[in-house]
Amino acid sequence: MTSTDTARRRGRLPSASDLDALTGDRDRVIDLIRLTSLVVVIAGHSVMLTVTVDAGGLTPGNLLADFPMLQAATWLLQVLPLFFFAGAAAATYGLSAGPMPAAGHWLFTRAQRLLRPVFWYLLAVLATSMTTSAVGADAAADVVARLGVQLLWFLGAYLLVLAIVPLLQRICVPVHVVVALATAWGITAVVDVLRLAVGWPTVGYLSFLTVWSIPAILGVAYAKGLVSPRQAAAGALGLLIVDIALVSVGPYEKSLVTVPGQQVSNMNPPSLLLAGHAIVLCGAAIAVRRPLARLASRARIWWWVVSGNRGAMTLYLWHLPMLALLIVAGQSIGLSRDPAQGAALFGVVVGTQTVLLLGAMVPAVAALSVFENRLLPWWDGPVATGAARSRDLMVSGALVVTGGATLMTARNGLVDDGLVWAAVAVTGALLARAMAGRR
Repeated sequence: MTSTDTARRRGRLPSASDLDALTGDRDRVIDLIRLTSLVVVIAGHSVMLTVTVDAGGLTPGNLLADFPMLQAATWLLQVLPLFFFAGAAAATYGLSAGPMPAAGHWLFTRAQRLLRPVFWYLLAVLATSMTTSAVGADAAADVVARLGVQLLWFLGAYLLVLAIVPLLQRICVPVHVVVALATAWGITAVVDVLRLAVGWPTVGYLSFLTVWSIPAILGVAYAKGLVSPRQAAAGALGLLIVDIALVSVGPYEKSLVTVPGQQVSNMNPPSLLLAGHAIVLCGAAIAVRRPLARLASRARIWWWVVSGNRGAMTLYLWHLPMLALLIVAGQSIGLSRDPAQGAALFGVVVGTQTVLLLGAMVPAVAALSVFENRLLPWWDGPVATGAARSRDLMVSGALVVTGGATLMTARNGLVDDGLVWAAVAVTGALLARAMAGRR
């Protein structure tokens, strides 16, 4: 009987060494960063959301638009670059464990796990939207169809970044890290000049790859031990100074998340300011690796980290529906999220609902993560090895199309053109599955 089995039989929490038998020799810092970044995102979404009640029903708003002085807090709350950082580091550990696999087929093995809970989530969003429309609640159906898929932009961007992770494995010495970061940052700067000064907004879509590749570059560098904590701290401090200068003298808004009424969004498309912010965050994470490792070595914390990472996509996908339920329930008993009705009461309501949201997501993830971890027939079938290069490129191409179409679906919602983009995304994923299974 293993120590893990003994711990289970005695009903006690397995120690960190017990959990090693289940999770292997993992970098616990990466898992801790991944889960913590998601929790911060969830709390940030809850804190920022306001709701105004009028004749048309409930209208969502943003606290940062009502109180612009709070926008500086997004420099702490915008932590999604850390998820890209952790994902690239984890992928690098996997790729370095054996012979380099065919890039397209490797990407599909990542997409299998990543997209599995998304299929179920999309079905739930479509069913909810169609049901509310069928009972005559057209306004509610439109909100569900649009906001229900808004967060899928992350999935699209993440797929695009994962597609270049095998190429990033060529980063082997510290100078490669500097060149790669400078290239991505420099291209983003050129893109911003073209879209903001020249007036070519479409070129901004390129920034979804260049900006989000920056934390991936640092994730690869971290996994390969190419950046020391001292170098990371110096780089983070330098880019923080650059970011402050960009806000002070450039056209960039202070908020690192999109706020209604902004002239320039730093998120859609990602801006040069967000590119610098990604370096600051990831550099800071590398700089404090040792304290994070000590934290993750604690048995109780590691237990939560392991449990949370098993349902990470479920946690991300379902937190907004859960927040919506809490807000509707609160509104029904007179607990308003309208800041105009009193700042003190608003703060209490938001704080309480944020804590309730984080607590409610524990059983929600426990119940729903079964859809994330249960293998689907055909979709989770074996992936061919030793595929021809042409077929491998087609698999990569299909998944890149899926990523780009997912970005457009998130932008448009499941209405009008958004439905077309959703169909393209699903078709790309299914084509990749069909080609990845052939020998």
